[in-house]
Amino acid sequence: MHEEKEVVLSSLQIVCWWEWRRLLYNFLLLVIGIASMIGFEFLMGNVIPPGEDAEEPINLFLGVTAYGIMANVCYTMGWIVELATRNASPTLARKRGEKMFRAGLIFSCILTTAPFWYACIFYLTSRH
Repeated sequence: MHEEKEVVLSSLQIVCWWEWRRLLYNFLLLVIGIASMIGFEFLMGNVIPPGEDAEEPINLFLGVTAYGIMANVCYTMGWIVELATRNASPTLARKRGEKMFRAGLIFSCILTTAPFWYACIFYLTSRH
């Protein structure tokens, strides 16, 4: 039978593992966020009277900036939690870290689509 060898990463290797994936994380959130905002603007533009904004541009800028910062703070918590729990079991902490990355990525991608879904509901409930 083939037995899998346990790989124990150093603290620096764990941080590097997470930080290399941060590039993918931010890229995906950027692409999904742009698509979500395009959908939001399109749908809201069909319901809101001409000349009015669905959202003030400065609020949009501040909201997107705050979301990006908070998404990255939460992302950083991934490697902090992994490092904090590795003393008990490095192998279990590594597996948990990989699961946290996948779950956090999926959750963040879904959350990033929220403006589009809000616009869908607004569009459907505002039509005459």
